[in-house]
Amino acid sequence: MELDRLKELFFEYFSSLSDREKGVIAVGVPLLIVFLYVLIVLVPILSQKETYERRKELLIKKTSNLKSQVEELYCLKRELKPIEEKLRRGANLDVPSFLKTVSRMVGLRIDKVQIQPGETYEDYERDKVLVKFSQVELNKVTRFINSLERSSYYFKSDSISVSDFDGDGLVSGKVTFLFFRRVK
Repeated sequence: MELDRLKELFFEYFSSLSDREKGVIAVGVPLLIVFLYVLIVLVPILSQKETYERRKELLIKKTSNLKSQVEELYCLKRELKPIEEKLRRGANLDVPSFLKTVSRMVGLRIDKVQIQPGETYEDYERDKVLVKFSQVELNKVTRFINSLERSSYYFKSDSISVSDFDGDGLVSGKVTFLFFRRVK
């Protein structure tokens, strides 16, 4: 009922208006509706669009950064695989006998092999291995060091001390290696 009454009042009011006022209302109401539509709907959408564009650019930038980091990590993983394999192989290695075998292969006479237990990390340990030698050729020492560092176990030379370099070309000294192995 109320709706019918309002409708009747509106038509009465509209019919009482002059032609000029009716023309203004006929043009003004659609313009008002379009203005409100732009104000209420389009402006928020356009501002959201700018926000989304900024977020999109930021995501693209982060994605490209992540891509380079992933490539870097993949390269590091490829480099770590051989090291992990060396750590795994070294778990059951008898270090003194291996050192003596390598020294015989290069013709180096070892006087003493001493293993000092080192630090244990999460899943591997690092021991210090001291190798003493006397009256040997320097090239045999370097071949011994290279053979150990290139072996299928993880040896890294830590320090080298050479003395008694006399006229016959023979030296004495010691080499300290770091030996890494996986904890059982």
